[in-house]
Amino acid sequence: MLAHVAAWKASGQPRKSYCSAHGLGLHTMAYWCSKARREQMPGGFVPLEVGAGEGLELHYPNGVRLLLPTGTSMAQVAAYVRLY
Repeated sequence: MLAHVAAWKASGQPRKSYCSAHGLGLHTMAYWCSKARREQMPGGFVPLEVGAGEGLELHYPNGVRLLLPTGTSMAQVAAYVRLY
């Protein structure tokens, strides 16, 4: 099913059209799409590298990077982490 998710994304078709053409149920495809999304996200904790520099850089799973200046409060950093 994960191969179908990848093929559907590559096809550019609406999900409903792809499912109809391949005899797949919409709810089944939705389940596997969400499973594929979860597998792409790192789970649990990730290592934190601390060093002298210009600030703290957050890397979100969707590729967005956020550079926070040195001295940003930990409460504000926590709020940015929870944004995703």
